[in-house]
Amino acid sequence: MTGREATLIIREARQRAVGPSTTDRTPGPDLSAAESMEPVVVPSLRQQSGRLEVRLANLDMLFDRTSPPSYPHTGPMVERSVAKFLLDSAREQRRRREFEVVLALEGSPLPAATEDDTQAQLRRFFANEAELAELDARVNRSDGIGSIQYSIPLVVLALLVAGLFYAQVGSASGAGFLEALTYLVFITIVWVMLWDPLELLLFNSYLIRQRVHALRKLSRARITFVYRPRGTT
Repeated sequence: MTGREATLIIREARQRAVGPSTTDRTPGPDLSAAESMEPVVVPSLRQQSGRLEVRLANLDMLFDRTSPPSYPHTGPMVERSVAKFLLDSAREQRRRREFEVVLALEGSPLPAATEDDTQAQLRRFFANEAELAELDARVNRSDGIGSIQYSIPLVVLALLVAGLFYAQVGSASGAGFLEALTYLVFITIVWVMLWDPLELLLFNSYLIRQRVHALRKLSRARITFVYRPRGTT
């Protein structure tokens, strides 16, 4: 037996006694990272006719306290999914004049002062959002009027050019094709020039007004608290 063979035999015996080296072991799941991850808790949202219920594990889930408030808000912002649910539900039930917002919390009842402060913050949030929506409505109306003031002269100019062109080709050969082409070009110009102001003044204006009405209703909504034992659904 050579010295090299003896060295290999001794090395293999040591590996069998100690076990596989760390470089040969298959890496397992990182349990420390999994244990450090906290479960994500989302609010449970329920809607009935005129009753909008938000089920929360605690009151902190109602507000987004991780980011500073944006103008014109001065207090904490309502959590995005909750605000969207309430607004979309109010818009869906646009024929209702009043709403009741129910905050269903787990645990013991909150102090009356905390409930009053939460109600005031919610109403203030939706009132501020309504002011922003009203500003959006005014800007949309101003843009629509400016767009139509710009479009109408171009439509009149296109009409004059189409009329002159039609008068020139009226007696020429192939006049029927040229007349149809002139008509199509004129209609296309009118459609392109008037579509933007019509969209702003008719369609966008209607949607913004519906949003303003929904936010105003939420700012005046009756806000109640209900409590349930922890862990119940």
